[in-house]
Formats: sequence, structure tokens, C-alpha cells
Amino acid sequence: ENLGSSPKQRLRRAMRGFGGLLRRVRPTFACGSMQPHKLIGTARTGLRLMSVRSDKLQLDVTSDESDEPAFFDDWAADLDIGATLKEKAKRERKVHEDGGAIGRGKRKRAQAFVKIWEGNGEITINGKPMVEHFYDIAHRAEVLYPFEVTKTEGKFNVEGTVKGGGPTGQAGALQLAISKAIQNFEPDHRYALKRRKMLSTDIRRVQPKKWGKTKARRAWQWVKR
Repeated sequence: ENLGSSPKQRLRRAMRGFGGLLRRVRPTFACGSMQPHKLIGTARTGLRLMSVRSDKLQLDVTSDESDEPAFFDDWAADLDIGATLKEKAKRERKVHEDGGAIGRGKRKRAQAFVKIWEGNGEITINGKPMVEHFYDIAHRAEVLYPFEVTKTEGKFNVEGTVKGGGPTGQAGALQLAISKAIQNFEPDHRYALKRRKMLSTDIRRVQPKKWGKTKARRAWQWVKR
């Protein structure tokens, strides 16, 4: 698991699980040509943070004038930060006895319930094929986008039920439900889906019409004379 692309991100993630010692560290991050293994931080207590790696933390407990720093890393020698983060982020599969996984989603006034299982890619919505339920190609592409992201096109059969709202809201609700079902079936796909914000409910709603205006924000055309 990647712990971050920059030393700042790596330091923040590493400091999450280490009590009061690292909370006293006030990092001043390196820039320019300084290498990651060199000094990248300082502390009010005089400790210098020399490196943040996935297997250990190294703290220099000597003075700044010392040419050969002594490392105080015995308390973190056996600590594997990468493994800790993986165990924390690891999710269990949520598959029913018949081999299917379910997911629920909402968008605007539409609500969707989806069940997926391994198959040849057949998709039925409210008892009808998807091409009969959605006539717009854009809505069909929105429903199929989770399979494109996870590279599982044609590997799952989908049986969905959707009610309320219009075609745009129903397509968004089905996309969210399918994304959650894929995550329950195979948790390893969570990262790819979450990066594209496909596991979060879109809370946007249509604003109500205001008094004295034609719509929520649209006003009557104004004529000076």
C-alpha cells in the first residue's frame, strides 16, 4: 500500500498511531535537492526525525553538532506501518449463501437496490433489460461505469430495482448501488471506486423556487425602459 507520494504525507500517516512522542514533533519539511533519507524534520525537544519508512522510524537523539547521530529506534524496530495500515483498511467480503452481493444507492428522489453475482453480463432493471429501461446512451454508460473502472465488464449479472425520480436520478442511484455491491463482492476494488467518488451519495438536490423569481435563481428579464 502506498503511504503517500510526498514526505509530508508519509509523515502524517506515520504519526497517526504513535502516542505522545511524535506529537511533540514539529516538522519542517525539506525542499530542493535534499534526499528523503536525510534530515526532513525537527522537534522542540531536540529530536530530529531522520527518516519515515514503511518499516521503522529513526530519531536522532544527539546534538546538532554531532557528526555521527545515534538512532533511538528500538521501540519502532519491529513496527511495520504498512502492514498496520493494510490490516486497518482490509474489509471482509459480504456475499450471501447463493454467491451474490447486494448494494443500495440514492440519487435525487430515486432509490435503487441491486444484486450482483458472477455471470455473463446480463443486466435487468425492474424486470426489463437495461436497454429497454434507459433509452439514453449516457444513462446506460453511467450504469455500466463501475464495471469499467474495476475492469469487470461482462463478469457479473445484475438484477436491480429502482423507484422514484427520473432517468437521470435512477441512473445515478443504480451506479452507486452497483459500486457498493462490487465492493461487497470484492473489497480489493474499493480503492479504484473510492478514487472516483463512486461510493459516496450525491447529496445535491434541486433548490425550491423563490418568490418573485421564475426558478430558484433565475429572475424575470429586466427592462430599463
